[in-house]
Amino acid sequence: MSNHHADQATFSEQFLAGQRYWQTSHGRRQWQAEKQCLHQLLARSGVQHALELGVAPPLLAHDSIRHRIGWAPQRELAEHSSTLICRPEALPLADESLELVLVHHLLEVAPQPTHMLREAARVTSDSGRLILIGWHPLGIAGPARLKRCHERFYQRSRWLTPGRLRDWLRFIDFNIERIDYCGFVPFENTPDWLLMERWGRRHNLPLGRAWIISAKRQMCRMIPLKQRFDPAAMLGSKVSALACTSHESAEPLHTALPAVTSEKPLPDPAGHVHREKRSSAAPPGVMA
Repeated sequence: MSNHHADQATFSEQFLAGQRYWQTSHGRRQWQAEKQCLHQLLARSGVQHALELGVAPPLLAHDSIRHRIGWAPQRELAEHSSTLICRPEALPLADESLELVLVHHLLEVAPQPTHMLREAARVTSDSGRLILIGWHPLGIAGPARLKRCHERFYQRSRWLTPGRLRDWLRFIDFNIERIDYCGFVPFENTPDWLLMERWGRRHNLPLGRAWIISAKRQMCRMIPLKQRFDPAAMLGSKVSALACTSHESAEPLHTALPAVTSEKPLPDPAGHVHREKRSSAAPPGVMA
């Protein structure tokens, strides 16, 4: 078996493990916390076309989004007939065709996460938004990974820090707009966990189980050029006509001057002095 087929088989196993995890009580609680945080982030966004890449139940509300596209790696794993079936690093969609692309806990289990992130950015429009959701290694669930428990889906994945995602997004010309954290309940049977979630999201403490990154495409800034001062363009055509009239009535700058004669005394052997008159108007080389 080649490396490509082995990676696809492992990815399919992770996909099934993720589906089982989100059906548990712990997974449903985390899914609800992420949905509430995402709902506040996308409130009144006016998104028409969106793509959701993930293994959990849909997070994007159908009432606020006109056209939502689901995804599955294989035909057997698709839940609906309109699900997009392809590899996550090769989306059969046009460039900049979607206003919202959501990647939900998929970068940690994808065989090529950088290629997948670049492909998700490719189909995001210039005015669109790219949202990434992943496990936070520095949150309250970080110490639980030291137990090396392979039963849960989130402990088997490769966790990424927001700093690394910032570097990856800069490489594809995307800037992070904001980072939110969710999942502040330390234990599964904690009472009043909704109150703790609201308190943690209000202060946006970087201690949640997951982070939600909202990024947009980096646009080039245009430097405006200063226009030259033109009184005719600013004051109208009457000023230009007045300027032409005044120019025609003015006296010419160059006037005809009378010929100037230069007198130079010439000595004579007899002691008389004769003056030779030369006209400045005479052409050169002609004797007067």
